Amino acid sequence: MQRRDSLKILAASTGAIIASKNSLAFAAEKKGEDHAKMHSQQTATTAAGGKPTGKPSFEELNHAAAHCNHVAQMCVGHCFNLIAQGQKNMLECAQSALEVSAMAEALSRLAGLKSDLSAAQAKACIAACEKCMKSCEPHINHHALCKSCYEACKDCMATCKSFTA
Repeated sequence: MQRRDSLKILAASTGAIIASKNSLAFAAEKKGEDHAKMHSQQTATTAAGGKPTGKPSFEELNHAAAHCNHVAQMCVGHCFNLIAQGQKNMLECAQSALEVSAMAEALSRLAGLKSDLSAAQAKACIAACEKCMKSCEPHINHHALCKSCYEACKDCMATCKSFTA
């Protein structure tokens, strides 16, 4: 076995472990979703006159990015398993899902802090979402996780665009 193949198998195993770990975190996140929705409705972004701007709140941005990160990590684990089985056509999908996961995780953390850097990260996240969607698209009719990743990226990108508008 070549070194490159060994690294791919190691990456597949690591991706599966990360996806499993994050599934537990996502389940905990889902429990608090109603609570978060309540807060996001109370903290919707408003203009100086107190009128809603239509811009997503930090909580909504945080939720969209966290969801995108979680689904992308699950997609990575799925792709790595397929790559380990010899399906090399999943490499690009796995790479872009890893990238969007990193970008969305950073955005989720910044939005959770209500950081003024959230807008800059949201703009960068838009590019990562577009790239991931392009990589997932050929697989959405064959793999449910690729379709879920595509949809999560689409939703995250829409939230990011609204936030940065």
